[in-house]
Amino acid sequence: MEERKLAKSCDTLARLNENEHKLFENQNHCIKPLPITFNKEDAEIINDKDSINDTTKINCCNNSSKTLLCTKDSQNSQEKEPPSPTTLQWGRAIAEVKEHAVTKLQDELKRAHEELKLKDEEVTRLSRIKQDVEAELEELTASLFQEAHNMVREANIRQATAERLLEESRMKAEVLAAEVAALKTLVLTSTPAKPNFHLHPQIDTKSRPNSEDCQQGLFARKHRRSPSHFNLKYGRESSPPDSPLKEQRPSLPSDRETLEREWKKDTEKEKDKECKDLGLEVDPRVHTEFLKWKANPCVDKGDPFVGRIFNEDIDLCLDFPNKELGTKVRQAVLDGIIFIEAISDKTKFTFPKKCVLLEAPRQCYYRMRLGDQENQWYSISQICRNRIIAVCDFLNYLRYIERGLVKSSVHDVYWEITRLRKEMAFARLGLALSS
Repeated sequence: MEERKLAKSCDTLARLNENEHKLFENQNHCIKPLPITFNKEDAEIINDKDSINDTTKINCCNNSSKTLLCTKDSQNSQEKEPPSPTTLQWGRAIAEVKEHAVTKLQDELKRAHEELKLKDEEVTRLSRIKQDVEAELEELTASLFQEAHNMVREANIRQATAERLLEESRMKAEVLAAEVAALKTLVLTSTPAKPNFHLHPQIDTKSRPNSEDCQQGLFARKHRRSPSHFNLKYGRESSPPDSPLKEQRPSLPSDRETLEREWKKDTEKEKDKECKDLGLEVDPRVHTEFLKWKANPCVDKGDPFVGRIFNEDIDLCLDFPNKELGTKVRQAVLDGIIFIEAISDKTKFTFPKKCVLLEAPRQCYYRMRLGDQENQWYSISQICRNRIIAVCDFLNYLRYIERGLVKSSVHDVYWEITRLRKEMAFARLGLALSS
């Protein structure tokens, strides 16, 4: 490469010498501008002069001096005349032109270096901007993927929650539908705890042994009004229950009012007679509390009647040796979120032999689950199951009354509550439930 540049430099100097020789041959001594032109290769040669080492420069100078000497010798031999002052002026002019050209080329080289430096800085800046943009793009992409993942996860969680709530709602709806069906069956087909035998002659056991007496009993009260005029225990939904207290009724003809009063008196006398025949007697204090509660029924321990039942029956019935679990069971019973089911015959032999509520060895044919513990089952014995079931039946009946689903009379409601309290007492004593 250096040899090539050196050859180009020599060619350039040779052209300069030829131009100088032409100047010397010119006969008119007027100063004319020299047609000296420098192409890109000459500029590159001059720019690369700085990179040529000292030895190359010396050789080049020697060669150029030899060439000049040869040229001058040839000129001397041709002209055989000494240089004139005009020739010296031309030499100085050529030297100045060369120096000016070199200076100009050096300035252009500096400007080119500055432009290259600016371009390098611009390239560096653009590269840095590109790296920043790529990093920001990667970060944005990662954040978008993370956000999308979070959205999908939240959507899955919401879907699972909605499905679980839907399933729970469906199960609750099925349970409520079953309860409503059972309640309708109870209201429409059940017999009162203490029925009026003149309304239901087919269940009068006292008159069954004697057929003649039975027939007489069936037709003995032909003067009574049709049963459709009575409020049966679970009567029609549109007919309000009668009350032992006298209610305000709209003004009717005097003869009808007289008949109504006589009918009420007869009904009360018959009920009192039936209670005396069966050996039943009403506690006046409890009955007074019941009447006040029946006017505004609720399942609240703050009510004297309900509070009495909690203290005398429910609290004792749900008092188990396992205090911690017993407290949870009591709260679950009050909230209505307790589940009890019988175990299958296949697993009876492998089922635990210890009741968790009694904390004693017992044959456990039932298992219990609380509402807040979906996967936790407890093995319980028959007596614990009966006590819990008796309390649940009683509370459900109170809730039915509170919702207005029971259309029985006040008298029948009172004796039904008394029967359910008797069931709780039987369960607490370990006796079998009548139901």
